[in-house]
Amino acid sequence: MLTKTVNKLWQGKYLSIRTYEAEKAIKSGGMKLCYLNKKMFLTPKEIENLKPTGNIIRSKTGGKDYQLIDIKFDPKDEEN
Repeated sequence: MLTKTVNKLWQGKYLSIRTYEAEKAIKSGGMKLCYLNKKMFLTPKEIENLKPTGNIIRSKTGGKDYQLIDIKFDPKDEEN
C-alpha cells in the first residue's frame, strides 16, 4: 500500500495526487492518504474510478508528465 502525506488541502477539503502516483498505488494494493494525523484509505478499484482533471503538466525536473486527480478528503474511512 502506498502512503501519501499532505500538509494542506485544496479549498479545505480536497487533496491532489498525480496520475503516476495513482498507477503505482493500484499496483501496490491501494493508497493511504494522511492529513493532520487523520487517515483515509483507497482500494485499487476506487483509485481506478478516479478521473484526472485539467491539462497534462510537464515535469520541471525531467520526471514523468502528469495530471492531477482531486480527491475529497474523508478521513472516516477505515482500512479493511
